[in-house]
Amino acid sequence: MEKEQLTAHIGSRLREIRKHQGLSLEEAAKATGISKPMLGQIERGESNPTVGTLWKIANGLHVPFTSFIETPRPSAKKVMADDLEVLEGDHGGFLVKPIFSKDQYTPFEAFYVDITPWKAYYSKAHPDGVEEYLFLQEGTLEVRIGGDCFTLHKGDALRFEADKDHVYENIGSNTARFTMIIYYRR
Repeated sequence: MEKEQLTAHIGSRLREIRKHQGLSLEEAAKATGISKPMLGQIERGESNPTVGTLWKIANGLHVPFTSFIETPRPSAKKVMADDLEVLEGDHGGFLVKPIFSKDQYTPFEAFYVDITPWKAYYSKAHPDGVEEYLFLQEGTLEVRIGGDCFTLHKGDALRFEADKDHVYENIGSNTARFTMIIYYRR
């Protein structure tokens, strides 16, 4: 999907989700902390939201992040690396490639994530029952969850309850690359 198509698709999905929940733009703005004009621009495909903006909307509407990019589910799906869309964090250096979306059949979503050297990404707490699974392929990553801190090296993995604010920080001189699975308890 090209960038313009993705922007239009995200807007269309946001409108569907909002209307399905019976929310006006004003009510959705209050729930998400994103302004009514910005939500309107996203719905009309006039604004390409950042990863942080989509996370705020997803958390405020209590839907998975990938709800905005999911399409009808085939019986099998091959994902080619060159076809993955790259979404960038609000302050740069945090690149997310959605691989698989949560849908009515799958209680998780999966992403490839790159963090450039010495950059960090702050994530607000997810709803209760959400867990994250990280599998570090390259680099050194520090993950802070509430008052706990974990340092991951190549090949390490981490599972945590994501109902607290958390930070991913590349503390090495090479790009940190990991696979992230976000699991939603049914």
